[in-house]
Amino acid sequence: MKRTTILFLILAGALLTGCSHKLHISNSDEYFLTPATPARQAIKLGVASDSVTDPQSSMYIAAIVDALKKNSSIEQVIYPYNQATHKEMTDAVVDIAVRARYSGNGSNFFVNFPGFLIFAPAIWGYGYNADIETVARVTSLKDGQSQEISIPTTYHFRQAAMNRTWTEVSWFEVGIIALVSGIAFTSYDTNVTGEFIQNVSTNYGPYVAKKVVDTACTCLGYQ
Repeated sequence: MKRTTILFLILAGALLTGCSHKLHISNSDEYFLTPATPARQAIKLGVASDSVTDPQSSMYIAAIVDALKKNSSIEQVIYPYNQATHKEMTDAVVDIAVRARYSGNGSNFFVNFPGFLIFAPAIWGYGYNADIETVARVTSLKDGQSQEISIPTTYHFRQAAMNRTWTEVSWFEVGIIALVSGIAFTSYDTNVTGEFIQNVSTNYGPYVAKKVVDTACTCLGYQ
């Protein structure tokens, strides 16, 4: 009996150690951008956002600001923008709001059950979706003209971590754990959000920044 228990613990430890799937975004190419021709006049841009009060939304804003700083049409980015201090230092101001909604795939059930039999969570991961609505309002400080744009992006990604893959211990019983947890795992795993934002930032930031720059150029008459 003692030997059986030790063997069980060894097998369970080995199983759980290998049960993870690195986060992978499957449709990032949809938002790939080719290099754009710089505007005929570089822009000094101020960036403001109420979204910075939310830790996760602030990560999206940071990705946009970082991409704006690297954009060839932008001479200077001031963030966070303060009208009293920075008005004379900018050509335009963009106010950005980010709203993200996350969901899980119904197919996650089958990944968990009967997928645990072939270690499907570690092989394929669980499927999730992120619908990010970014609204940017650009205002020219020269004449007060403004333009608002909505920039929708939807990302599909897969990931599996120990907080869910531990259910593969169903290998050692009749599968009830994987069956019951599979129902729960059709929902989104909130623990993955931070990792997702870090991974998507290098794609999402430049995509949104390009839309913002195009709008700023139109407002300022730089195109």
